Amino acid sequence: MTDNEQDRREGTESMPASVEPPPVAPFEPNEPAGSPRPPEVGEPNGQPQSGSVRFSHSGDHGIQAYNLHLNGDQAIPVPVTESDADYKASQDGRFVPPRNTDQWQAASKLLDEYGVIVLCSAQGHGRRTAAIRLLSTVTSPPPALFDLDPEWSKPSVRPLPKEAGAGCILDLSDLAEQPGERLGTDLVSYGAELRKNNSFLVILATPADWYGHWAEPTLPFTIRLESPDARALVTAEFRANYRGDRVTWLDRTEFAGIWKANPSARASWRLADRLLRASGSEQIQAIVDEFGDWHSEVEKLLSRNRATGGNADLLSTRVTVWAGALLHGGQRESVIKAADDLLTRLGLERHPVNVLADATTSSRLDAAEITRDGDRAFHDTQKEGLPAAILRHLWDEFPTQHELLRRWAIGIAADRTVPEEDARLITTALWKLAAHRHDRAILDGLASDLKGPRRGLAVEALTKAAGDAEFGRYVRDRLRQWMDAKNPSDDKVELVIEICAGTWGIQQPTLALTRLGKAAGHKTFGSATVVNAFQQLALQRPDDVRKAVDQWLTDAESRPTDETLSRQTLGSFLALVSSDEGTDLILNSTHDTKARLRIIHAWQRLLSTDDAVDAVVTQLLRWHERFQEDADRREAVVDVLADIFAPPSLRPGLDRLMVTEEAAILPFWREVLVLAANRYRASKEASTP
Repeated sequence: MTDNEQDRREGTESMPASVEPPPVAPFEPNEPAGSPRPPEVGEPNGQPQSGSVRFSHSGDHGIQAYNLHLNGDQAIPVPVTESDADYKASQDGRFVPPRNTDQWQAASKLLDEYGVIVLCSAQGHGRRTAAIRLLSTVTSPPPALFDLDPEWSKPSVRPLPKEAGAGCILDLSDLAEQPGERLGTDLVSYGAELRKNNSFLVILATPADWYGHWAEPTLPFTIRLESPDARALVTAEFRANYRGDRVTWLDRTEFAGIWKANPSARASWRLADRLLRASGSEQIQAIVDEFGDWHSEVEKLLSRNRATGGNADLLSTRVTVWAGALLHGGQRESVIKAADDLLTRLGLERHPVNVLADATTSSRLDAAEITRDGDRAFHDTQKEGLPAAILRHLWDEFPTQHELLRRWAIGIAADRTVPEEDARLITTALWKLAAHRHDRAILDGLASDLKGPRRGLAVEALTKAAGDAEFGRYVRDRLRQWMDAKNPSDDKVELVIEICAGTWGIQQPTLALTRLGKAAGHKTFGSATVVNAFQQLALQRPDDVRKAVDQWLTDAESRPTDETLSRQTLGSFLALVSSDEGTDLILNSTHDTKARLRIIHAWQRLLSTDDAVDAVVTQLLRWHERFQEDADRREAVVDVLADIFAPPSLRPGLDRLMVTEEAAILPFWREVLVLAANRYRASKEASTP
C-alpha cells in the first residue's frame, strides 16, 4: 500500500503539491462559430431545469456535460478512477468481503432488483470499498462509477442523476438534520427508474442516521455491513504489495489481541501499511503499541508526578505533555507558553512569582519526557504517531472540556507572538484531530478565530480538510453554508475565496466554483481577491470555468428577478474578464451565437449597475490597451464592443473611454461608437414594418 493510499484510508487524502496547468487557448477571431448543442435529458425545449445537474454517460469514463448552478439543489458527479485507493482495494485478489457473508451475498441481488441499496455501518468499516465492488460486479460490462457530491438544503432524490449505464455512490452519513418523510418512498421509485436504465445507486449510511419512519420503505434493501476480517484484510494487503513473505508474522503472539478484537477495515489497513513499511520483524512490538494508539504510553506520561518526574507537579506535567503534543517539533519557548496558557485558562495564576516558584523549564520538559534538539522540543520520535495519539487521548478522556481545549489550542495558533511555523504545527495537528473525530467545532473555530496574517493557516487547514475522504463533505458543505448566509463576515468570505483558488479548487473545480461564485456576490465589483481566484482557476481549469460561468449567465437571464443570483453572476463574470486568461476564455465563447448574446447582455447589465460602472470602465480601458494595436484580434474585439454599446442608453458611458485628458478622441473607441450606431440603426430599420 502506498502512502497516498494510506492517507485515503485514514481520511487524509493527499493534495497535489502542484498541478500542471492545461493550456489556455488564445482568442482566435477567425475561428468558425460553434453550433449550439442539442437539448439533453432534463432540458425540455433545450432549457435547463433549475436546480439540476445533467450529465451524459459515454463509454467507460462517463461525464460529458453537466449543469452547475449557483443556487438550487444539485448532486455533482465525480468520477471514481482506477487510481482511487478504494477502487484498488475492491479488485479481485485484494477485496475481502464483510464478515456477515450472508448479508453480503444478498447485496448484489438486492441492488440488481431495486436499483438502489443502503450499506449501513459505522464509518471506517470499508463501506465505500464494498460499494465500488458491488457496482463493479452487478452487471457486465460494469457501469461507469461516480461519487455524488450533493449540495442541498435537505436530502432529496430530485437532483440525483437518471442517466443510463451509471453506478453512483452517495454518502448520507452524519446528516445535519432529519430527512423529509418522503425520502425513503422516493428512493424506492427512484431505484425502479434507475433499474430501467441499467443504472444503480449505493447509499452509505450509519445506524445513527438511518432510522425512523422515513427510512422504513428502504428496509428491504438496507444491508447492515460489518467490517472484513482484520487478519484476512492484512494478508490480502501483504500479497497485493508482493510481501507474501510477511504473512507468517501474523501468527506471532503480539497480534493475538488484535485478531481477537477484529478491528475495523480502516484500522486494519493502517496496520497493514505500517507492517509493510517496517524494516524487519524486530519492529513488530513497537508497531503493535502504535496500533493501540500508544494508550499505555500516554497513560504513563500523564501519571508522572514529583516522585518520578522531578519537582514538577502532576497537573503541570500533564499540561506540558499536551502542549508538547500540540507543538511537536516546535520551539521550546512555544511549548512552555502553550502550557502556561492552559494553566491560566484552568484558573491557576501565572504571575511572575508563580512562574519563578514553579519548576524550571528543563524540569518541566524532563517530567513530560520531552527532549530537545537545539531549540526544538519533541516527544519520543521513535514512537511514530505518539503526539497525535496524545491529543486523541486528551479529547477522548476529557469530553466535557472540549470547548476549553479548542479555545486554548486555536488561541495559541492565533497568538502573533508564537512563530508562524509553530502555529502551523498546531493547525495541522488540529485539522487531523478534527478529521479523525469528525469534530466540526474544531474546524469552525479555525475559520472564525484565525484572522489577519494567520488566516493563511486556516486556509491551509481547511484546504486539506476539504479534500478528506470522509470528513471533507462536511467541510465543503460548511464553505457553501457560510456563503449562503445573508451577511457573512468579510473574513469568512476571503477565507472561502482563497480556499477555492488554491489546490482544492484545482482538484475539485466544480465544487469550488459554486462556492466562489457565491462569494463573489458578497464582494465589491472588481474585488482583487475574486479576480485572482478566477484567474487561477482559468489558468488551471479553463473548461470548467467557462462552462460554469456560461451556465450562471443562462440562469440569470432565465430568472431576471433573482437579485442574489444576478449579483453573484455579474460579480463572477466581471472578475473573470478582469484578467487576460479570463478575457480570452470569454472572447473565445463569442463565436457561439447563444453564448455571445449572454456575454453581451452581461456587459450591458454591468454598465447599467451603478456600483459596478467604475470597475467595468477600468476593464474596458484595459481591453483598449491590450487590443488597440493587436492586428489579429482588434477587429473581433471591436465587433463585440459594438454589440455591447449598440443601445443608445449605454453610449454615454463611452465618453469616459473615448476622450483623453487632452480632449483627443481615441480611434479605437470612435470605431466602436460608429459601428454601434450603425448596428442600432440597421436593427431599427429591420424591425420597422
